[in-house]
Order: sequence, then C-alpha cells, then structure tokens
Amino acid sequence: MTIMSWVDPVIGEIEEHFAEKIKRNEPLIIRDEKTLSGKVHIGSMRGIIIHGLIAQVLSEKGIENDFKFELNDFDPMDGLPVYVDQEEYKKHMGKPLFTVPSYKPRSENYPMVFGDELKEVVQPLGLPIDFYHLRPLYEAGKFNDVIFEALNNAEKIRTIYLEVSGGGKPSDWYPLSVVCEKCGKIGTTQVIDWDGKFVKYACKPDYVEWAEGCGYEGQINPFDGAAKLPWKVEWAAKWKVLGVDIEGAGKDHYAAGGSREIAARISEEVFHYPTPFDIPYEFFNFKGKKMSASKGLGASSKEVADMLPPTLLKLLMIRKKPNQPIEFDPEGKTIPNLFDEYDRLSDHYFKRHPEPFEGFARTFQLTQINPYEPPPDLWQMRFTVLSFVLQMPHLDLETEAAKLKGSALTKAEKEALKERAFYVRQWLENCAPDEFKYTILTEAPADLELDEEQVNALKKLKDEFSDESLEWEGASIHELIHKVKEESEIEPQKIFQPLYQIFLGRDRGPQVGWFLSTFEREDIIHRLESVTD
Repeated sequence: MTIMSWVDPVIGEIEEHFAEKIKRNEPLIIRDEKTLSGKVHIGSMRGIIIHGLIAQVLSEKGIENDFKFELNDFDPMDGLPVYVDQEEYKKHMGKPLFTVPSYKPRSENYPMVFGDELKEVVQPLGLPIDFYHLRPLYEAGKFNDVIFEALNNAEKIRTIYLEVSGGGKPSDWYPLSVVCEKCGKIGTTQVIDWDGKFVKYACKPDYVEWAEGCGYEGQINPFDGAAKLPWKVEWAAKWKVLGVDIEGAGKDHYAAGGSREIAARISEEVFHYPTPFDIPYEFFNFKGKKMSASKGLGASSKEVADMLPPTLLKLLMIRKKPNQPIEFDPEGKTIPNLFDEYDRLSDHYFKRHPEPFEGFARTFQLTQINPYEPPPDLWQMRFTVLSFVLQMPHLDLETEAAKLKGSALTKAEKEALKERAFYVRQWLENCAPDEFKYTILTEAPADLELDEEQVNALKKLKDEFSDESLEWEGASIHELIHKVKEESEIEPQKIFQPLYQIFLGRDRGPQVGWFLSTFEREDIIHRLESVTD
C-alpha cells in the first residue's frame, strides 16, 4: 500500500461517507470561521489550512466542493484588545462588531481591520477559499427559519445544555439575542417572551460583566437581522443554513460537555440536520503555551506569516496529523528546522534522496502554492549556511551559492536564493538565538588553550595549506583536515574545535572545509601560525 500524506486517508473517508452526493455531482460544502474581534492568531490558520487542503485534494480528485470561510462580523464586541484606544472603544462594548468603527482608514469597519489582514495572509497560500460575512445572511432572512425553530424549541435546547454540560439555562432563557432598538447593543439583551411572531426583550444594565445595557424593554420581530442566535445554537444553525458537509474544529471545542457536542445535538434534534463530517485538530502552541487572545499569548497570523514564505507556512500546518499539537518557537530552532525539513522533502520529491519516500514527496507536493503545476527542481542553499553567509561582510551571497552548487545559478535559483535570504535575514535580526549569530574574530582568542597534540596537528595543517597545489575549495580543504586528523591520530573534536575557536571564538560552526575556503589562503595560514609558533 502506498503511504501518502495524512490527508489522503481522510479524503478516502469523505468519499465513502458522501458517495451518493459525489455520484450526483453535488458540491461538498466545507466550512470554517473566525470571529473578527481582534487580530487573528496563528492558531486559527491551522483550521484554515486543514480545511483548505481538504478542498484542494477533493478538487485534485475531480470532486466538486466549496470551502466557505466565515468572517463573523455580527457577534457582540465583548473585549478590548490592548492595541486599541481603550477610552474610545469602551463605549462600543456590547454592540454588534460590524457597527463598531474602524481604527484604520482603509477598512470598512472594526472587524474588517482583522478580516482584511486575514485575507492578506491567506491569499498567497493559493487555497480554494470563499470568504463570506455573517451579518448579510441574517439580514437577507437566511436564518429566519432556524431562529423560528430555535425559539419554538427553547425548552428542548435548554434540556440539551443541561444534559450535555450539566450547566443548564434558566427556565426563562431563550436562545436569541436582540439588537436593542434604543442603544444598538446585542450583548446586553435578554429575550423574555416569544409569542410565535414577536419576542419581548430587555436590555439589562448588568446582564454581562463586559458591557452595560440601557434598560430599555421592547417587543420586536426577531427576523431579517434584528437578532442573532447564541454561539452554540448558531453553530448548529449555520450547518443547516449553509448545507455544511465537512467542518472540523480545535481541540477546545471537544472537551466533555463542550460546544461541539451541544451543537451536534441541537443540529440533529432541533434543526434535524446531520452533524458534518468532523476533523478535530490539536492546539497550536506558541513557545509551549496554547494561543490565547484573552491572555495575550502568541502572535497574530500576519506576524508569523511574515516570518515564512507561503510554502513553509503551509508545511508548518500540514506536516503533522491534525490530532498532534504544533509547537512553534520563533526564537528557537523551529524556523531553521522547518526550512531544513522542506529541503529534505524536496529531495524525496525530486528523487535526490538515496531512498525516496513517496509519503514525504506527497507532503512536499501539497505545500506548493499551485498544486496543479509541477514545482521546479531548484538548488537551494541550506538555512544554516545561508544564515552564516549573510553575517559575513567579506562574502558575496551569489558567489558562495555558485561555489556550493558547483555551477552558476539559474535565474529561478537566484530568485529563490533572494527570497530565502530575505526570511533568513529577518529571522537573524529579530529572533535568532545566540548560537546562530557569528562574528569573525580579528585575532585568535587570548585565552585559547591547546595541548601538544593539537599544536602539532595544526602545524601540520598549516604546512599542508601552504602547498600551492592544494585546490582552495571546501571539499579539498575538508578532505585535507580529515587526512591530518588520521595521520595525527587525534580525536575529531581536538582538531575541529580549535579551528572554530580560532576564527569564531566558539566550539562549532558551519561545515569547516567550506568555512575556511571563504577566507584567503594566506589569512588562514597566518592565523594558524599565530597559535602554533
């Protein structure tokens, strides 16, 4: 059996589950969403890319589908991010998000500051994604029927809450929030009666801790955007309204008595709609902590997307199965390791690896922005080497790249090198730990200690380097160092470590033969003389 990416078995399950619908050539509806209450954290990108990958592979197999992503602009404003004017925006707490003014000139309103930014992050990934806004669906009457069903089945919904979570709703609770006709807030209103046509409601001053209602009481027709369903009921309602077939969610929704279980029961028992095919996925941990908007942990999608080319951002999200957590530490080795993994996958895809593995090749294919065009086979400079070259003022990047490749770079390879250098340089400036930062010493460290064995080996190495017949390039130098090591019967670290210490003041560095080849032969000989004479 061919081993593929984790997505392929999932697609197999989807094909089996929806065989009849696929046979009728009806599109499968895939859905995900984000409430635009603040900057979209990078953890949300996992859901976007998982659902987008499902859509991509279904299309690859000729199966009609539509990936709808909701920009939720109708929820109440229930928190103030630290990056907005607290006094200015405090008065908007409790209002529907779409009514809150933007704090940036080019965005339509407050939520679309974050919606526009999210679109900017997602667009380069090449995912087949159809963005839509929630508010217009309510205003167009798309939710009228499910609102009617929910109000008529308020008691049944209260029972479901009680049975699933153990935290029941009061006997006078109705699953609806009205937009107050007086103050325009939606987070502060409580429906207190329903007669089949109208709801009575009160905008309570102390209904929630984060907003203050105006005290108005009134009666209103709850349809066509005048009211909205609460989260767990609305989740189930969206499945029915949009005809959703496939929708996963983050791990936090699957806790015992959690929102997914409540929504599933409401969907089946109240709205009589089957629960969508499920793809639960684990947390995205930023520096070992779960991403949290309320606690201010983690980075926004844009901040992380700016650290990585689109192919690497896709790899970050799909390299592990959905049920495995992702650990991301930009100030550690996550980014260098991710680039190295991408290059290894590339070796498998282009069959440069001695034992090409089809599963790795498939993952590489899925990271590409255009999955329908074969990616070009490009030579790439490894991340650690590139990070070193960029810190060496005496080196020219393209020249060193051509030396390492063994031939001139193609135009496409030059562009790829330029792009990778941009991200590496950015990482070096903002995130890199000290072990990745290099400075060439002007002279050997004064406190360098060498034993007799090391001095003799370095003297022999100096004499060998003085032989003009030695080709001054990485492979030849590296081979010569190993030859001297063998002849001197010295432990590897006793010859390699001093070479790094003499030039870098540390015990390790880039591949030593190539490293020494980047200097003039006379400079190397002179430095070795300074520590052996």
